[in-house]
Amino acid sequence: MADRVHDEHISIRELQRNAADVFDRARQGQTFIVTRRGETVGRIMPPDPDEEAVEQAIANGVLDAAVLDKLPTTAELPRMREPSPPGTRPGSDAIVSLREDEQR
Repeated sequence: MADRVHDEHISIRELQRNAADVFDRARQGQTFIVTRRGETVGRIMPPDPDEEAVEQAIANGVLDAAVLDKLPTTAELPRMREPSPPGTRPGSDAIVSLREDEQR
């Protein structure tokens, strides 16, 4: 992946000296490329709002982490779809038709 223009390179030594500031800036949206002797060894990125929301929902007892672990990943979903039987229209077409009927 190519470095983005707004990524800031920071050495491990700089990170050790300024960790609190670096993580505060990451929370504000900045991404850092961490280097050791000029070689990239990692990245510090802002938190993902979607992941934060899920973690908060788990902490609040709204979601059960054990159930989430059993759900398919996005990559697995296409393989789970069953094709429409021959001679029938896809369910998505039926939904579009129903929505059009509602608007009339």
